Amino acid sequence: MTVAHRSDLTPPPRRVALLRGVNVGRAAQLSMPALAQVARDLGWTDVATVLRSGNLLFVAPDSDLEAAGRLSAAVAAQLRLPVAVVIRTGEQLRALLDHHPFTAGDPARTVIACADRELDPAAVQRLTALVSGTEQLKVVGTDVFAAFPDGQASSRLAAGMAKAADPAVLTARNLNTMRTLADLLAP
Repeated sequence: MTVAHRSDLTPPPRRVALLRGVNVGRAAQLSMPALAQVARDLGWTDVATVLRSGNLLFVAPDSDLEAAGRLSAAVAAQLRLPVAVVIRTGEQLRALLDHHPFTAGDPARTVIACADRELDPAAVQRLTALVSGTEQLKVVGTDVFAAFPDGQASSRLAAGMAKAADPAVLTARNLNTMRTLADLLAP
């Protein structure tokens, strides 16, 4: 959902920018203080990072799409790191958590992957084809719910989610992280 804000209306909510693929292994290392500074340089306020996995809390008047594009471009220009960004509000995260179909399992092995747009039928089919063993998957619009009871390390689904979702940008967080982000964004 993209929402533009004007100064004569309700102020924009605090949101989270979910960066895809940062600080995973040795590739794409990104300093969280540097990320926060990039956001401040964009004029964003109430900026904070959460964990080292590319979660940036912020307030900005930009629409979700504009904010994602501006942050991605600024990180690439200032920190020389190409990153994809997906934006969500606390209300959106809370709704995802409330409607997750696989919450009975280990929250560290259960994820929500957020996309920058609705996944097309071909992407949903590619994702479904990656599911194996005890894994579970459900796609609802712009979001993917998945459970990895045996872990993600050797999962074809976990390894192939981002590519299978193309052309949508998809970035995943486990339930523990999503709960923390939703709590931090609560009014």
